[in-house]
Amino acid sequence: MNSNNITQSKLQNISGKIKQETEQRLCDLYINRLMQISRHILDQNLTASEVNELLYQEAEKIRHQSYENNA
Repeated sequence: MNSNNITQSKLQNISGKIKQETEQRLCDLYINRLMQISRHILDQNLTASEVNELLYQEAEKIRHQSYENNA
């Protein structure tokens, strides 16, 4: 019984580490994407309306990817 508890504890620890690493990688991906969008906005000298449309499209893209991953 004790060895099962140790195994379960180790699995929970590994699972926690994987979750943390995954969250960090996702955060890094989104930071990089936001920086790309920011550079694009400045390079193209987009208007407020164009920026709004760009951000809306990006949000829709993320939502669509989320739906695909959860399907």
